[in-house]
Order: sequence, then C-alpha cells, then structure tokens
Amino acid sequence: MPYRWSTRAILLDKTDATKVLTKIRRQWFAKRKSIAAIVREVMTNEASVLVDNDAANKAADADLALQSLGADDVGQAYITATVTVWDESASIAAEKLRLVEKIIQGRDFTCMAESLNAVEAWLGSLPGHVYANVRQPPVSTLNLAHMIPLSAVWAGPEQDGHFKAPPLLYGKTAGATPFRFSLHVGDVGHTLIAGPTGAGKSVLLALMTLQFRRYPGAQIFAFDFGGSMRAATLGMGGDWHDLGGGLTDDHPSEEQGSGVSLQPLAGIDDTDERKWASEWLGQILVGEGVSLTPDVKSYLWSALNSLASSPLQERTLSGLIALLQSNALKQALAPYCLGGPYGRLLDADGERLGDTDVVVFETEGLIGSGAASSVLSYLFHRIEGRLDGRPTLLVIDEGWLVLDDGNFSGQLREWLKTLRKKNASVIFATQSLSDIANSPIAPAVVESCPTRIFLPNERAIEPQIMAIYRDFGLNDRQIAIIARAASKREYYCQTQRGNR
Repeated sequence: MPYRWSTRAILLDKTDATKVLTKIRRQWFAKRKSIAAIVREVMTNEASVLVDNDAANKAADADLALQSLGADDVGQAYITATVTVWDESASIAAEKLRLVEKIIQGRDFTCMAESLNAVEAWLGSLPGHVYANVRQPPVSTLNLAHMIPLSAVWAGPEQDGHFKAPPLLYGKTAGATPFRFSLHVGDVGHTLIAGPTGAGKSVLLALMTLQFRRYPGAQIFAFDFGGSMRAATLGMGGDWHDLGGGLTDDHPSEEQGSGVSLQPLAGIDDTDERKWASEWLGQILVGEGVSLTPDVKSYLWSALNSLASSPLQERTLSGLIALLQSNALKQALAPYCLGGPYGRLLDADGERLGDTDVVVFETEGLIGSGAASSVLSYLFHRIEGRLDGRPTLLVIDEGWLVLDDGNFSGQLREWLKTLRKKNASVIFATQSLSDIANSPIAPAVVESCPTRIFLPNERAIEPQIMAIYRDFGLNDRQIAIIARAASKREYYCQTQRGNR
C-alpha cells in the first residue's frame, strides 16, 4: 500500500522552550484541584485531601522536562507527524486510512483522522510549509530522534555500480519492498554462499548463473558437483563437461553433456606456453615422488622443445614420454598417458573444451583422485587465458571439497586477490562455514568476499556454530534470522552497504 509519512520539526530556542514548558507546567499544576475544592479550602481553612493525581504527574513531567532543558541535555520542538494515503476510489482510500489508524494505534500512539483540517494537514506535510497545520505539540528532541523515519528497509542498489547495468536479480521478501541483488560492492564482485546441504544452494547458484548472462559479453566458468547445474548450462547453450566421467556414462548423448579429453601440451610451440607446461609437468612429477633436480628439469625442457616442432595432434603426453631420456620420468608420467588410469583425461590428441560463453566442469568423481590436481591446474590455466576484460563469473560449488585440495585452495586464494583487475567475480559456495574457518585461506575468503549469502540453518543458534557465524561479522539478531528462515525459500544477504 503506497503512503507518505512526513515528520516536521520546528525547533525552539532555549528561551522560547522554557516559556512553553513553564506554561504547560502551570496549567497542569492548576488542574490538580477543582474550583469547588479551592473554595472549600478557603472557607474551611483545611487542605483538600483528594487531588487530581494525573494532573500532578503531568506537572511533574513538565518540571522534569524543564530540568533537562536547563541542563542542555535535550531541546524542544513543535512536532507534526503526518501520514498521507490516497486512492482514486474514496471507499478504498477510507479503507487504507482505517488500516493506517489500526497500525499506529496498535503501537500506542494517538492517531487523528483529519476532516476540516485535511487541507492544512496535507500542506503541513510538504517541504517548505512551516506554519500550515495547527497540530504541533511540543516534543523533546530525544523523542523526536526515536520517532523520526530516518531509516527504511534496505532494498539493495538500483543498479550494479560496476557494470552500470541493472541488478543481477530481484528477490521477493517478507515485506512489501523487493530486494535488488548485485554482486559488486565497488568493483569487487566476489561472493560467499554458505549453508547446510539441502537448503537451496544449488538452485541459487543456477539462478545467479542464468541471470549473469544479462550483461553484454558475459562469460561463465563453473566447477559443479553432482550435476546440479547441468540443466541450466545446456539451457544456455553452454558446454557441460564431466571430468569424473560418472554422470555421463548413463547419458552418452551430446545433448546431455559430455566427458572431457584434454591436450595440455597442444600450445607448446609458444615459448610462454612451453614454460608453463614445464612447471605443470614438474608438479605432476613431485606428486609422483620425483625430485625436481636440475637433470630432471633439463630432460623435461629438452623433450618439450623437441615436441614443440611436432604436428598439433602429436603434442600429447604419450608423445612427450617417447622423447624423454629418463626411464624414471617415463614411469612417473605413465599413469597420465593412454593405458593409464588418467589417460582418458590428459592424453588426448585433440581437445573438446570449445569456446562457448558458458563452460561448466562436473568435478564429482575427480576431486580426491590422483589426477585432480593436474587436471584442475590445467583448467585454471585455460580459464585465465580467456580472461580478457569481459564480465566473467567463476562459480565454485561444494567448496569444502576444494579447500581439502591444497593446489585448488591456493588457486582460489590467488583468484580472490587478483581477478578483480580482470573484471571477473568468484562465487564460492560451501556447506559449512567451519570448513572455511579451519582453512588456511580463511582470511583471504573473509576479506575478499564483500558479499555473503547465508542459507537457512536452524542450528545457527547453537553456541559452537553461533561463534563461527560471529567470526563472519554477524550479530545475534542476524544469526536468529538465519535460524528462523525457511529452508529452500529464504536467504540472508550481508554486504558492507546493508543486510537483508
């Protein structure tokens, strides 16, 4: 229901306020006894036993107000508070007026519906009309501070200040004011989403991914878990790749997504790419227990230089092994070649990642395996190569699995610190705040994610869990809201600009 609530304050100087309060005190003091009681006192020369205690109390209140005024603790002002409602139909306007009266009187305030004074009351509610409306009782400035509508429900920014575009999405709220949600606070769009399993996290991530496409030139990269974003990805015409292979075995058609075959050495004819490949292979060897001695680095670099001149389809790990002059290195890299447990992922003679604007990688079946670190490291490298200043969204679902992987968590920390400069935003979602709190990258997550979304959690008021929420800047009132929120329907957003 639309309405306008205005509060006008005509401030009084100390001299005028003293006169007003003295007059009020005198009037109430005089009402303590009736005329008949005063006459009876004069005739009988005896003080009346019965007095009007209400008038005596109001006189005492006026005396206390004078004392506060004299001590310069508060000031006085003529206050006029006006609520205006309207409608094209007189009957509907009258019903709105009744509802407003009911709400105001329910808060123990006196409400008067204007009739003859309606025009004057309306004029008095407009800025600049100082003297219209005779209803202006004197009120202390302390009471004025309590009653004046200085704050309102935070509705979120009217636009994404960084993109100069509409908000990411609009959310329905418990009140009448919808919520405008934008990722960016300033030029930082990193966002943390935390809440227990089954509380609506995956649906929110899919919605945010779909909505991000509204920004011109936007591209999205996501690390999914459990296939929760597959439908949204395919609906946007994007590529959904099953890194673990467990979710596409039953759906081999391309319409249902696909497995992935990577060719990390395809671009080693470029010097910079060859340097990266040497470091990447060194990480694999370290994971296999091989020490990176100068001889090992020399063998790798020599083999890469030889492979760089080969045709594109021959720049594979199998091709590299054929050129290595060390049997120990060949044995260490064998699991990542065709015939080994991870050859399906990393030893392809052609790559099918594509160049669509939406690319999602399914990590179920990969995280925790021996190839996870090497596969993810290569994908990070590919993603970073596509960060060209376009609006970019990086989504990491089930972040607790990421935090358990040292290489992935280190990459996440690096992304949170540097991707802002490349116009990229990271959305990090996890089932538990304790996973972040116990992680070595906890300070980076807390400092670099100015936007945080908390899912309903009825256990949030338990002492141990409440302490974790407090570490993320939530007070007891906010924690109680999260505990009472409806699962899969409500979310609590915390930013530097406001909370909703």
